[in-house]
Amino acid sequence: MDGCPLPATLCQIDHAEDWCSGGPTDLKLLGPACQFHNRDRYRHPTRYIRRKIGADRWAFTYRNPRDSRNPRSARLRV
Repeated sequence: MDGCPLPATLCQIDHAEDWCSGGPTDLKLLGPACQFHNRDRYRHPTRYIRRKIGADRWAFTYRNPRDSRNPRSARLRV
């Protein structure tokens, strides 16, 4: 998870495709995520952007809904 300060050794294994919705448990689709991001990504999928960073690697970027650079969140704070 981009920007997360926890090292991978303290993280959980996360599925790139939602396992509860039938996503496969494939080594190419597994990666580290801290407990917060692992749970939050399924509760609020619109806050995360999945991007490919190699032939068989991916990463997620978290978009804070309270970030003033996010036009949608700025409208919500009226």
